[in-house]
Amino acid sequence: MNWVFKFVWMSALALTTSGVALGDDCGCSACLGGGGACLGGSDGAGMVVDGSGMGGSVISSVGGFGAGDACGPSVTYETRTVMRSQYVTETREIPYTTHQRETRTRMRSVTKRVARVETRQQTYTVNVPTTQTRTENYNVQVAIPYTEEVPYTVQVPVTTQVEQSFQVSVPYTEQVTQNYTVQVPRTDQVAQTYTVSVPYTETQSQDYTVSVPYTEQIEQAYTVQVPVQRTREETYTVNVPYTEHVEQTYTVQVPVTSSRTESYQVCVPYTETLTQTYSVQVPYTETATQVYNVQVPYSETIEQPYTVTVPYTEAIQQNYTVNVPYTEHVAQNYQIQVPVTQTHTAYRTVSRSVPVTTMKTVTRDMGSYKCVATEVASSPVASFGSGASSCLSRGRGLLGGLLSGLTGGCGCGHCNDACVDPCADPCADPCGGGVVGDACCPTIVYRKVYVPNLVCEQVPCTTYQTQCSQEPYTYTTTSYTCETRTRMVPVTRCRTETRTRTVNVTKYTTETRSRSVPVTRCRTEQRSRQYNVTKYRTETRDRQVPVTRTRMETRTREVPVVTMTTQTRSRMVPVSRCRTETRTRTVPYTEFNTETRTRMVPVQRVRQETRTRQFQVTKSRTETRTRMVPVTTMTTETRTRMVPVQRTRLETRTRMVPQTTMTTETRTRTVNRTRMETQSRSREVSFTVCVPEQRVRNYNVTVYDNVTEQTPETYSVCVPVQATRSVNVRVCRPVAETIQVPVYNYGAPAMSAAPMVNGGSIDDFGGSVMGETIIDGGHSDGIISEGAVMETGAGCTNCN
Repeated sequence: MNWVFKFVWMSALALTTSGVALGDDCGCSACLGGGGACLGGSDGAGMVVDGSGMGGSVISSVGGFGAGDACGPSVTYETRTVMRSQYVTETREIPYTTHQRETRTRMRSVTKRVARVETRQQTYTVNVPTTQTRTENYNVQVAIPYTEEVPYTVQVPVTTQVEQSFQVSVPYTEQVTQNYTVQVPRTDQVAQTYTVSVPYTETQSQDYTVSVPYTEQIEQAYTVQVPVQRTREETYTVNVPYTEHVEQTYTVQVPVTSSRTESYQVCVPYTETLTQTYSVQVPYTETATQVYNVQVPYSETIEQPYTVTVPYTEAIQQNYTVNVPYTEHVAQNYQIQVPVTQTHTAYRTVSRSVPVTTMKTVTRDMGSYKCVATEVASSPVASFGSGASSCLSRGRGLLGGLLSGLTGGCGCGHCNDACVDPCADPCADPCGGGVVGDACCPTIVYRKVYVPNLVCEQVPCTTYQTQCSQEPYTYTTTSYTCETRTRMVPVTRCRTETRTRTVNVTKYTTETRSRSVPVTRCRTEQRSRQYNVTKYRTETRDRQVPVTRTRMETRTREVPVVTMTTQTRSRMVPVSRCRTETRTRTVPYTEFNTETRTRMVPVQRVRQETRTRQFQVTKSRTETRTRMVPVTTMTTETRTRMVPVQRTRLETRTRMVPQTTMTTETRTRTVNRTRMETQSRSREVSFTVCVPEQRVRNYNVTVYDNVTEQTPETYSVCVPVQATRSVNVRVCRPVAETIQVPVYNYGAPAMSAAPMVNGGSIDDFGGSVMGETIIDGGHSDGIISEGAVMETGAGCTNCN
C-alpha cells in the first residue's frame, strides 16, 4: 500500500507543475492567490500545509484528537510580514484603431469606340427602261346616219255645247208656335237658430322632471410604460470594397482590304429614226333639210250662259230669350274646428353613465438581478511552491482530488461559508487567516446582471358606458273636432224672359245671264328647216419617230474585298471585390418599466329634479243665437211664343255647258337615226421594257476602332488610424503588513505518528493515511522541498 501512495503523490506533483488541474472546484474557486488557506479537516483526519516561510515550518496537524491529547502540539506566535493585495485605480493609455475615409485617385483603362469613315465600292443591278414598238390591230365603232319615216298619233280637241240639268236649294221662312217654361222667384223672411263657439282662456299648472347634469371627480389608477434608455455592445460585419486589376483576353475582328478584277455588261442606249404611218379622222360639215310640224295657237270668242245668285235684305220680327239675375238666400252647411284638450302619457330616452369593469392585458417586467460568475485570468504573484501547495490544498490536480475526497468535503472545511454564498467577496479570506490567493488557478469574478422577464397579466379596467332607458312622462295636446252647422247664404240666380226684336235677313234670288268667253285653240302647220351635220373621213399620213435602243457591252472593273482576321489581345480590367471586416459598435436600445399611477377623472352624471310651470289653455263654450234669413223660392209658369223657322225647298233648273272631246289622228314624220358599224384598223404602239444592267457605286462605311485611354478615377478608402485613449483601470497592488502567525510544535510521539517531510527525499510515508501528515511546500524533481517565501499576492484584504 506504501508504494501505491508514493506513486499517487508523485503523479499529483507532476500534474500540478504542468498546470493541469484535476478534481472538483466545490465552489471554492473564488478563494485564489494564497498559500495554505481553505484547507482543514472537519470530522476525520486532516492535513495542514504551510506554504509560506523559508524554513518550511510545520503549522499544524489537526486530526481527530481532543484538547487533552498527550500528543497535542504546543502553539507559539511569530511576527511575520505578509504582502496583501489592494486595488488601486490607475489611468492607462489604451491603443485603439479608428477608420478614416480618404479620397484617392487611380488611373483606370477606358476603352472607347472611335469612328472612322471608309469608302467602299458596291456592284448593283439596275433595270434600264427600253422603248420598243409593235403593230396592234383594233376595232372601231363608226357611226353612220340615215333617215326613216315614222307614223305617230295626235289627240285633236273638239268643243261642243251640251244641255245640263241641276238642282237648287231655295230657302224660305215659316212662323211656328212654341211653348216654354219660366221660373218666377218669390222671397220670404225666415227665422234661423245657429250655434257659436265663444273662446276663453284658463291658466293651468304642470309638474315636469328635469335631468340636471353635474360633474364628479373620481380617482382612477392607470399603468404607464416608462422607457429606459440603455446601450449594448454589438458586433457587425462590414464588406470593405477594394479593386484589383485582372488580365482579360478578348478577340478582335481586324478588317483586311484586298481587290479583285471582275467583268460586267452594260446596256449602252442609242437612237434611231423610223417612219411611222398613222390614220387621222378629218371632220367636214354638210347641210341637211328637216320637215317638222308646229301647233299654232289662235283665239275664238263664244257666248256662255251662267247662273248668278243676287242677294236682297228683308226685315223680320224675332223673339229671343234673356236671363235676368236675382238674389235668393239658401241654407248652407259648413264645418267648424272645435278645440279639444287631451292628456297623453309617453316614454322618453334618458342617458346615464354606468361604470363597466373590463379586463385589459398588461405586460410587466418581472425580471431580477442575478449573480453571474465570469472566469478571468490572473497574473501569478506568489512563488511556485506556494501556488502548488495552494492547488493541492484546494483539491485541484489528482492528489488534490484524492485528498479532498479523503477529507470529505470541498476543501474548505469549517470555512465553507464563502463557498456556499456565490455573491460573497471572492477575494476575502474565508478561513479568517491572512494568507489568501492562488497563482495557478483562474480568478472567478461575480457581477450582477439584470435578467428581464416579461409577464402578461389581466388587469381590471373601469370604463363608463352610456346606457339609455325609457321613462314615462305626461303631456297635454289640443286637438280639433269638426262640427257641421247651417247658415243662410245669398245666392244669385237667373230667370228667363222672352223679348222681341227686328232683325234684317239677307236672302238670295237666282238669275241666268250670258257672257262672251275667249277660247284658245291650236291648228297644225308643217314647216322645214336647214341644219348642219358633222361627218368624218379617214386619211393616212406618215411621220418620223425617234426610237431609243440599247446594245450590250462588256467592261472590266476593280472591286475591293474586305475580309475579317481574328486576333487575340489582352487588357487589364479593374475588378471590384470585397473583404469582410468585423467591427464593434454601441447600440442604444429602450426598455420599458411598468409603473402604476393615479389620476383624477371627471365623470359626468345627472340627477332628477321636479319643477312646476304655468301655461295658458284656450277653451271654448257653445252659445245659441237667432237671426232672420231671406229665403227665395221659385214658381214655374208656362208661356207661348211665335218662333220663325228657316227651311229650304229643291228646284230643278237647266243650263248649256261647253264640252271638249279629243279626236285621235294618225300622222307621219321623218326621223334622223344613226347606226354603228365595226371597222378593223391597225396602229404602231410603243411600249417600255426594263433591261437589267450592272453598275458600280461608291459608298461610305463607318468603322469603329477600339482605343484604350487612361482615365483618372476617384474612389474612397477607409484607412485605419492608430490612436490612444485614457482608461481608468483597477490594479491589485501588494501592500506590506505585519501579522502574528501561530507555530505548532509537536513532541516525539506525534512525530512518529505523523512523519514530517521537510526538504528531504521522500523515501517512506510512515503512518496511517487517516493520521496527520505534515507537508511543507516546495518541489524539485520529485523531491518535496522547503516552501519558498511568499512575497506578493499572499492574501487579499479588500479585493472586491
